[in-house]
Amino acid sequence: MSAKMKAPLFLKALVVLLAIAASFPALSCKKKEVFVPPPAPTPVPPAPAGTLVFIQRGHLAMMDLATGEITPLTSGTSTEWFPACSPKGTEALYWSNAEGGVYQLWKIDLGGSHHREQLTFDETNSLKTSDQNLLINDAASWSADGQKIVYAIEGDIWSMDSDGYNPETQLAGHSAICPVFSPDGKTILFLSNAGDSVYNLWALNLSDKSVTKLTNYTDWNVGSPSYSSDGRKILFNLYRANMTQIYTIDSDGGNPVNFTTNTYSLCPRFAQNDKKIVYCSSGDQDDTLNINIADQSGANVKTLTTDGGTSPSWAPQLQAAVALPTPLGK
Repeated sequence: MSAKMKAPLFLKALVVLLAIAASFPALSCKKKEVFVPPPAPTPVPPAPAGTLVFIQRGHLAMMDLATGEITPLTSGTSTEWFPACSPKGTEALYWSNAEGGVYQLWKIDLGGSHHREQLTFDETNSLKTSDQNLLINDAASWSADGQKIVYAIEGDIWSMDSDGYNPETQLAGHSAICPVFSPDGKTILFLSNAGDSVYNLWALNLSDKSVTKLTNYTDWNVGSPSYSSDGRKILFNLYRANMTQIYTIDSDGGNPVNFTTNTYSLCPRFAQNDKKIVYCSSGDQDDTLNINIADQSGANVKTLTTDGGTSPSWAPQLQAAVALPTPLGK
């Protein structure tokens, strides 16, 4: 065959091959797939250790949870009860008989100065003997913005500015103790035995002053109530003769959950942005109470004190320890 005849055949074959290649573009120009790993999840920062303010041998003490170091905050002949740390962790409320032997509500700076300031000035005890009970844990409470304080005297609920000014009655004549501001500031949780033989949980609506009963126990008393920081859960202890347990419920009073199994656990409070719960306990009610910290489920319990400790309250900011302060009063 001559070259002149081979050329057209070659061209025809080339055209056919190009047509076939064009009909399968994916085979002729397939891109190499490159595996791209998913982005790494954003790490969740650990809950801050913070500080506990609690009662040890009748006086206020402060523990740095990161180091375990304990710093005394009060001393002398006075007796202190039921501390409550402010939302920013800079101050704590507590009851003390440092002035004239009469129990009044006080406030202490948790910074370097540990300055103390008396907030109530009744002529008789504002914290009665019957309320000096760890099962009740009758602490005052801060509003979420730290601007208001709520407390109970003679069965009435009062509020005032955080500097002690502008006291105002919020609820009278309901045998109320242990008032607690809700995180949204619309409700005050409290305990009352009005019409009951035991203490139950109640809620005061601040807009219309109506009250709602949240629990209906008949053979257990409720003590030491507090809210989670989102207001969805209420933490408290249930107690009767020779036994006290720690529970959580939903804010409407439903879904009770018990997370302690020993005989004597009390004074619970949320800590470390609700990741933990602090409380005091002993194997028997005649033994020394010490402070524990646990997961919100009650697991991974760790004992924080070995020389006694009650009524823990968590402060979100770690405070530096300082030397023993000068005793207040006589």
